[in-house]
Amino acid sequence: EKELSELRLPEREEGWIVLTGDQVVTHNNSILEKPDDIDQAKQYVEGYATSAPRTVGSCVLTHIPSMTQVSGVDTATINFKPSVSECRLIDRLLEQGAPVLSCAGGLMVEHPFVKEHIQEIDGTEDSVMGLSKRLVEELLVELKDKLC
Repeated sequence: EKELSELRLPEREEGWIVLTGDQVVTHNNSILEKPDDIDQAKQYVEGYATSAPRTVGSCVLTHIPSMTQVSGVDTATINFKPSVSECRLIDRLLEQGAPVLSCAGGLMVEHPFVKEHIQEIDGTEDSVMGLSKRLVEELLVELKDKLC
């Protein structure tokens, strides 16, 4: 991990860095939106028992005022145990007040109820949650190199 002082721009290049990003969840060659309803969330999770969902996150850093930009993409695959389809996971999450319908693909890998059904994540948890720390750090270094 980089120290923030290592990423600091020279004084002549001071300004602002705007970070924009987005993420989608893919599964079986489809892009999964936020579930429309509880039944759709359950369908998503049932499918994860036999085929791993994947997150694809993008990030763009823009230096203001120079408008210099760098961008990148990070992916992660979440391999669930078959038990995920048999555990009433969505019902349990809803009982706890978890915002299942607010998450693309109904994915909430940070929740303990979900974690118990994850076999492994090929990638990082922060990437699955929406923004890869590693990607942002790499882009900050790349932006600094472009500006210096």
